[in-house]
Amino acid sequence: MRLPPLGLRAKIALALAIAAVLPLLVGLIVLETFGFGHMLDTKGRLYESEARTLARSLETAVESQAGHFWSWVAADPSLPDFVSIPIPPATKEEIAAIEKRWPKLSVDDPLLHGVLENPGSESLNRYVKSHPQAAEILVTEATGRVVAATRKTTDYDQSDEEWWTIGRNLKEGGMWTEVLHFDASARVFSLDLVMPLHRDGQFVGVAKLVLDVSPMFHALRPSDDDDRARLEILLSDGHVLARTGDKGFQPLQETLEADSLLAMRVGRTGWTLTGKGTNDERMTGFAAIQSPEIDRQLFEPGGYVLYSTPKETVVAPLRRQVLLIGGAAGLATGICVLAGFAFVDRKILQPIAMLSQATRALAETVRLRKDPTLSESEADSKRRAAKEDLERIESIKTGDEVEDLAADFGIMTSRVMRYHRELESEVDSKTALLREELEMAREFQNALLPSGYPDTSRHSDPLRLGFAHFYQPASTVGGDFFDLMELDEHRTGVLIADVMGHGARSALVTAILRAVVRNHVISAGNPGDFLGILNRELHDVIERSQQTLFVTAFFMVIDTREAKATWAVAGHPSPLRARRSTGNPPQMLWNGAQKQPALGLMADVVYHTSSSPIRAGDVFLLFTDGVVEAENPGGKEFGIPRLISTFDESLDGPLAAMPAKIVCEVASFQKRRHHDDDVCVVAVEVLPGVIPDIASRGAPLTGSVPSGA
Repeated sequence: MRLPPLGLRAKIALALAIAAVLPLLVGLIVLETFGFGHMLDTKGRLYESEARTLARSLETAVESQAGHFWSWVAADPSLPDFVSIPIPPATKEEIAAIEKRWPKLSVDDPLLHGVLENPGSESLNRYVKSHPQAAEILVTEATGRVVAATRKTTDYDQSDEEWWTIGRNLKEGGMWTEVLHFDASARVFSLDLVMPLHRDGQFVGVAKLVLDVSPMFHALRPSDDDDRARLEILLSDGHVLARTGDKGFQPLQETLEADSLLAMRVGRTGWTLTGKGTNDERMTGFAAIQSPEIDRQLFEPGGYVLYSTPKETVVAPLRRQVLLIGGAAGLATGICVLAGFAFVDRKILQPIAMLSQATRALAETVRLRKDPTLSESEADSKRRAAKEDLERIESIKTGDEVEDLAADFGIMTSRVMRYHRELESEVDSKTALLREELEMAREFQNALLPSGYPDTSRHSDPLRLGFAHFYQPASTVGGDFFDLMELDEHRTGVLIADVMGHGARSALVTAILRAVVRNHVISAGNPGDFLGILNRELHDVIERSQQTLFVTAFFMVIDTREAKATWAVAGHPSPLRARRSTGNPPQMLWNGAQKQPALGLMADVVYHTSSSPIRAGDVFLLFTDGVVEAENPGGKEFGIPRLISTFDESLDGPLAAMPAKIVCEVASFQKRRHHDDDVCVVAVEVLPGVIPDIASRGAPLTGSVPSGA
């Protein structure tokens, strides 16, 4: 019986089952049966039990020594009897005097002799002789003065010591243990036991028993014989007091890492990993050293017993099992993946690859018109290749959804190629028409710019003017604009403007601006009033068009008879001013920002008019922001300082070459010929006047540079 061919979904489901589900099941079984977590937790609990056993044995030994001392005191009442004997009171000054000379007292001194040779001291010495682990014992009376001791103490008055204060406040029969420490001079580990002394229910003093716990440490032995295991005594502040070595416990100055110490403080007993991130990472069981029979009056235990072995020795058997099982599972998974891949490749991937290749070929035919480096013969070759790919698609026979997809894609490809040919023809015709219209718009915009410069040499004024400019839009048409107006025989107006953005919309606004300027040129004598008129006219047009546009502008009127220049600004960059042959660098007409809004933003704006005297040799440079905001490949702007430097260098040459030189410097800075924004530069020079007979002959255009030069 022949099975029907598998569909695309069934093939993908079968491939995923072979390549993923089987290894996943194997992995789940491995994790369930041989999990790291279960084994580590089991081993950790064994280490915790070992540490707890060792801590309890140490606590039992300490409690035993404390019990011995209590039994001795109970059996020999000479000590509490002696301590209860009143001694003459002493003032603070007298005690301070004794404290000062106490370190220098010899055993023959009556005061020290009275402390070391009395019934209480004799009782203490007898206890020390019969209990070698008692390194030292001292007893104070109720105010803290030492009255009996087995040897000379460091201080006479112990009332300022923490242990004495704690012992004074303990209940009868209570005891407090101080922190374990290492006595460097005696080379032993010691532990201080503090207990109050009472006689007939009355507090009479405090006893301090210093135990040598080194023999107790040496008695600690793990239950197994693992030579890689080690024991440590950890203080509650995280310092490692002692660690087992070749010669038993050795004193240390190491500190346990904060994470492990926090786990011990929280759990008191348990297990954790210490030395994380180091070469000595260990599995560590820990147990607090704190007997419930002792009233410590502390939140922290006296220390911790740590039992640990290297983590590697614990997980090594597990790792071998995992590697063995993982290797077998990996081999099986690899075989399954290869089988699944071969199946998917034959039945799914190869047909889809043919479809993908045909898609790329179709995309290449779509991009043929956009690649100017492609010859017509190469384009034809790519079209033939696309047709061949289409024929291969039609030959796909898999008996499933891939075959249906290939058939549908073949039909779609044929239609797309036909539509593409028709679209190319239509786009070519539309592009030609658009190019023609843009070229007409460019010629029209150039016609709006001044075709010649005003001739100021026809009059007998003391000064005359020279002009030069450079204009280049970012695209075919632009939004920068300038105009030169003869207001009367002695005054000439210079206007430069920059419409927001560039392109056809900005070019249309420049045409409107040109019309408005020419309609109101009679009112241009006052620059501030003139910009106010332009602003109202433009605002009305922009508001009715419901567009968001504005125009920055600078307008200057130069009077060659009065030797004066007046100007007003509407959000435009400050022009530069220089004087030839002085050696002084160019300066900006004003410093800081002018709080005069651009044209078209608000209807009623009063623009301020400024003025300045002029004389022969003055040169004004007007420009749009496309000059100073031009960026190089690193994103750095050309900027005002670089423009000032370029302008200063161009003062050595003729006026006619000045704007072109500046724009060339900008292009060199950008490292490309195409500008991102429209560029317009206008230079105006103040020259000495001419005698009337020469002026009457007329003057040619000086410094003229064609737009876009």
